[in-house]
Amino acid sequence: MEYFSVAEAREMGGMRLVLSQGVPGPWGEAAKAVFRLKNIDYSPVAQQGGGENPELLDWCGHRNAPVALYNNEPARVRWLEIVELAERVGSGPALIPQYLSERMAMVGLVNEIAGESGFAWYGRHLMLASGHQQAGDKVLTTPLYRDYGYQSAHTEQATTRIAEILDYLAGHIRRQREQGSAFLIGQELSAADIYWAYFSQILQSYPDPKNPMPNGLRASWATVAKVLGEFDPCLIEQRDHIFEAHLELPMSF
Repeated sequence: MEYFSVAEAREMGGMRLVLSQGVPGPWGEAAKAVFRLKNIDYSPVAQQGGGENPELLDWCGHRNAPVALYNNEPARVRWLEIVELAERVGSGPALIPQYLSERMAMVGLVNEIAGESGFAWYGRHLMLASGHQQAGDKVLTTPLYRDYGYQSAHTEQATTRIAEILDYLAGHIRRQREQGSAFLIGQELSAADIYWAYFSQILQSYPDPKNPMPNGLRASWATVAKVLGEFDPCLIEQRDHIFEAHLELPMSF
């Protein structure tokens, strides 16, 4: 994927999407898929994962990715803000369910996957814990450790929380199957399916060439499954079905 610099993007209009360059960050990959499914053209803007990114911080007040910027509107950084923006400016089938009960279920489910104190949040804690064990305290002053608020004492809590979320999600998938649905919410594709498809890469990433990610990052992600041990295979079966039917492979980042 070809990226624009922050300086170039600041002079542009339309939709700009800040992404971690060269890696399949699940928040960014899910945002890209949402934009594609909503027929939204966007300009990818490079962010360096784990870096200070001072130009990005000066532009939109955030150093992380993804960040969606549409014309002169405020920056959107959280998953729901980005999906709601796509629903408003895009076209095609809705990715947020129409019915209130399904909409509430979808928001809650994705938040447990992608939100603060969710699956990926605590999964990242396990990855940072592994890096801390290998490199020592010198890593604690780096942007990722510093801004994330990493504390080694929270590792047990992270493992318990991830297992709880995945157990719930697996049970939910099986209940949906019993009702004849191949989707996480109702009978149609929603943002929940998209976000789990990409966030599940942390649990079990696709191999090359489907997901040509850096070997170091792949090893880091493998920490989560290693700590957890066994998990319900329906979690990956669900992901594979959604990719085959609705998403694109190989990933390009």
